[in-house]
Amino acid sequence: MREPLTGSQTVGPFFHYGLAWKPGEHLFPDPNTPGERITLTGTVRDGKSELVFDAFLELWQPDGAGQFGHPNQGSCAGWGRVNTNAQGVYVAQTVMPGSVQGAAPHVMVVLFARGLLKQVVTRIYFAGDARNAAEPALQSAGARAQTLIAQPDPARPGVWVWDVVLQGDHETVFFDL
Repeated sequence: MREPLTGSQTVGPFFHYGLAWKPGEHLFPDPNTPGERITLTGTVRDGKSELVFDAFLELWQPDGAGQFGHPNQGSCAGWGRVNTNAQGVYVAQTVMPGSVQGAAPHVMVVLFARGLLKQVVTRIYFAGDARNAAEPALQSAGARAQTLIAQPDPARPGVWVWDVVLQGDHETVFFDL
């Protein structure tokens, strides 16, 4: 006899005090990490274009030399977890990632938010990198590839802006894993 299926549960709301990772917003706290220091920031919006104030993003990336690090100084080098604030904004301190095996430099993102049945996975690429033109993930995204590309903030040197839209006309490309 088969047991009946149970309904799915969403992945939120979250109890931030139980999920905080200190210093989660600093992917490479070691000042000797190879690479240009940058800030990644942006917003998370739902299908109605409303800000999501209680999402969190896990970020995974290599250092500027294209190497993945080892845990040090209380964190995992190249991994971090950031929450959105009351305005739906996240901020992460990291380095510009290097290329791994010829791929365009990118940061992998795992996003958790209320209303999702499971986490979603995507990537952040960087505007102006010539390797983007040959990147298979960007090519397969077609016209929506721009949703994966962070833009430099002209008013703030070293700051890259990448916004997430969970659904709708400008939905961010998410990978089917």
